[in-house]
Amino acid sequence: MAGSSGDTLTFHPDFCYEDGSIILLVNSPTETAFKVHKGLLSQYSSVFKDMTSLSLTNDSGLLVSGSESELPVVRLQQDDAAGLSSVLKAIYDNRFFDRLLPKVLTDQGEGAYLGMLSAMMPVARKYDFSSVLDGCADALRRVAPTYLPKLTERLGALRALPASSSAARSTNILTALHLADASSLYDLLPSLFYQISAFLSPEEIYDLPNTSLSWKDKTRCILGVAELRSEQDEDLHVLHVQFPVGDCTKHALTDEGVWMRPHKWTQLSSKLRRTKRVMVFEKVEFEKDAPLGVVQCRDCTLRYEEEYVKNQWRVWGALPKVFRLAKSWEGLAQGRVE
Repeated sequence: MAGSSGDTLTFHPDFCYEDGSIILLVNSPTETAFKVHKGLLSQYSSVFKDMTSLSLTNDSGLLVSGSESELPVVRLQQDDAAGLSSVLKAIYDNRFFDRLLPKVLTDQGEGAYLGMLSAMMPVARKYDFSSVLDGCADALRRVAPTYLPKLTERLGALRALPASSSAARSTNILTALHLADASSLYDLLPSLFYQISAFLSPEEIYDLPNTSLSWKDKTRCILGVAELRSEQDEDLHVLHVQFPVGDCTKHALTDEGVWMRPHKWTQLSSKLRRTKRVMVFEKVEFEKDAPLGVVQCRDCTLRYEEEYVKNQWRVWGALPKVFRLAKSWEGLAQGRVE
């Protein structure tokens, strides 16, 4: 590939193939031409397939070199050069998303990646580049997991970012929410609403500009926070398990000849109630973090942890309902959004 230009027409440096068979012309931010292969466009886009089946002509008003003057020109009105170039990169390189997805999600890397998706998804949707749009959706799922362990992992990565990155973190979450909503990726919404609720207080959510989060979505978040805090304040409603458990040797008979219930540590309850943050899906290391040890023996601690994780999954299953999105995950998948 070699870059070239006519007297007034500037070609994109990455898309001026010598054997290109069609010229795509965009005007934003400046007039830029892409000399690419008509057959490849037709292969990936049903819109271009139909378009190129018609008799296309060159544009006599353009000043280009002799060989290029014979090529058909398609003017893509209101399209962005950055978005089109990213879509073209995705169809010319089938490893495009794997190579560009940040290995470690930092605020800078994630922000740039979401900016790229914001530019290319409207173009991919408009011209029905279905495989590119699927790739964008898969990339978006990396920041909006639809599987609880992946969300827990993401929350840990976001918590590890420095305090100076808090504004960028919120911007990235809101950008992902707008992209998911615009593309009808409704199953991504609960994860994103939870992330908003986990990192912003109800007051901060309320104060967001309406252009960043609509009043309806603010209400979803604030009502969701109230329900999640109720679960959190009750230690996710973990019931007292039956004792003794397994080979527990930490129990003793009272003078009345009955088993004494093992002591339940209050550190976890205090931590969950003291914080203003929503921590329902945070990873809790019961065995590794001594202050969070729930009871006096390993067997009972493991039993309590199992109950706690089980209730995290219960809350996860109800998350679409918690945020007033749908009655279930299945309803979301079918597009039944309230």
